[in-house]
Amino acid sequence: MSDQYDEHEQSERVKQWLLKNGSNLLTGILLIIAAISGWHWWQGRQAQQSQEAGTQYHTFVQAIEKPDTAKAIVLGEAIITNYADSDFAFLAALRLSRVQAELGKYDLAAAAMDKAAMVALNDQNRELVKIRKAQLLLSQGKTAEATIAADAIKAVAYPASLAELKGDLAMASGKSDAAADFYRQALQQLSADAGSRGLIEIKLTDAGGNADKPKEIR
Repeated sequence: MSDQYDEHEQSERVKQWLLKNGSNLLTGILLIIAAISGWHWWQGRQAQQSQEAGTQYHTFVQAIEKPDTAKAIVLGEAIITNYADSDFAFLAALRLSRVQAELGKYDLAAAAMDKAAMVALNDQNRELVKIRKAQLLLSQGKTAEATIAADAIKAVAYPASLAELKGDLAMASGKSDAAADFYRQALQQLSADAGSRGLIEIKLTDAGGNADKPKEIR
């Protein structure tokens, strides 16, 4: 009898607890369900935005190659604005900077480079922006400023690009021997099939040097 009483009492206590706390429990369950649903929605939305950004970037590159500069500039700016949290925004800003520089609009090229720095998602991208900024300064004949910028870069992700840049700076300053050394350093950082080897080897020859046997990067 006592066991039956205990079971009945426990049942009543559960009922009373549910009456008092049932709404809170239901709310908690609904919040968990909403959180899970929201997470899946967010993941789906991220994937959709990434696909949209990729499509827009492809159209942007096509406009550059056509060339349809006016359209490319509009598309590039839109990608930077609408997809700022994606690597496509970063890539678009870099390409847009090059487009503006080729038009001789260096202020706009620098502004695009600043946007690239703002949307850079990691240290690797930020390092690349610093190298590109120094290259932009050099392209304007601002060798001293470019040299200061290059000296401040601690290349980890792009040592070959930095070495090539320093070679270009040395050549611009009439220091062909130093330039040749930098170009050799750049080549040593690249694999034998790297796409940029050909141009750097030409630069090395122009500096009066000869390319050593390439060092395999493993």
